[in-house]
Amino acid sequence: MKNLKQLAQDSMFILGGLFALYIAYITGTGEILNYIHFADPLNEMFFCIASLSMGIGCIIAGFSKA
Repeated sequence: MKNLKQLAQDSMFILGGLFALYIAYITGTGEILNYIHFADPLNEMFFCIASLSMGIGCIIAGFSKA
């Protein structure tokens, strides 16, 4: 069984990953344009891909047994 500190750290990775996936989702649907104005569609695409990568990476790190 994991100690409490390790469990808290893992849950923060998972919550951060879910937040990054939410940011990627609202970027993909265009809702984020109400909050952030991108200069070019390529910037928006890269921001979405970076958010997806960070979200997936944080969730994997949160569930890893290392």
